[in-house]
Amino acid sequence: MILFLDNYDSFSNNILKKINFKNLILNFLNLNIKKINLNYFIEKIIILGPGPGNVENSNLHTIVIDKFLGKKKFLGVCLGHQIISCYFGYKLYKLNIINHGELKKVIFYIKKYKLFIVKKFIFYNSLSCLGLNNFLILSKNNFEIFIIKNLFLKIKSFQFHSESIMSYKNILL
Repeated sequence: MILFLDNYDSFSNNILKKINFKNLILNFLNLNIKKINLNYFIEKIIILGPGPGNVENSNLHTIVIDKFLGKKKFLGVCLGHQIISCYFGYKLYKLNIINHGELKKVIFYIKKYKLFIVKKFIFYNSLSCLGLNNFLILSKNNFEIFIIKNLFLKIKSFQFHSESIMSYKNILL
């Protein structure tokens, strides 16, 4: 089962369609809720969705991460990625040039095979996270963090929209 934390973004629909296509059971939580009892969450995966908001308005996300980090799998997309990055101490900053439907190359390094793979994904963001500490970073351009992954903590997030029709093979990582 999957819990999707919605941040009122139209790209949430694309992600939800991908999940429904895989016939996965999905529970949807809109973030206008003021109080929530986390003891009733039975989902194994929590998705922090994209959104037009900012990290400062993500108190519920932080509470959910505090409660379930290392116990449940997390996936963050765009704003969800920024929330996760800031949770781990990376700094949020304003981009000089806003990305709105920008196709960018993302470089993946597969350690096992000592191989670099380049894929193109769509970015929609005016903010990004800056990181020097490589504890969680899987891919970055200069110091702008594109992907975070940690198997022990069961967490993965990315700044780009892999579910976008223009991204590489239109996939949800």
